[in-house]
Amino acid sequence: MSRTMDKRERLRAGLLGLMQDKFERCRLEQGSLSDELRLSEDLLIDSIMIVQLIVYIELDLGLSVPDAEVDPRAFATVGSLLTFMESLEPVNSVSNDGSGGGAGLDGAVARSK
Repeated sequence: MSRTMDKRERLRAGLLGLMQDKFERCRLEQGSLSDELRLSEDLLIDSIMIVQLIVYIELDLGLSVPDAEVDPRAFATVGSLLTFMESLEPVNSVSNDGSGGGAGLDGAVARSK
């Protein structure tokens, strides 16, 4: 498996864990996320949930989501969201209060298993 694919699958596992943990309304069949699933129509994720998802991506997966980089097209499908997430940089490992920030992607992947 290529390194890029490995990263994408780790992101997919982290995203799946987030959706299962945070969004009760989200329809996930058989606990999987295929690239073609539409966030709004298929998974019932509304605009408020998209904003929440951005926060969870930063806090739980440890990826920095710059406001200027948020494009609604990135949230059309699971595949477009994963491609967007692949382009994100990690959040600083130490937050302003010194607590260390979010659990990061590895913690989210461990929770999704």
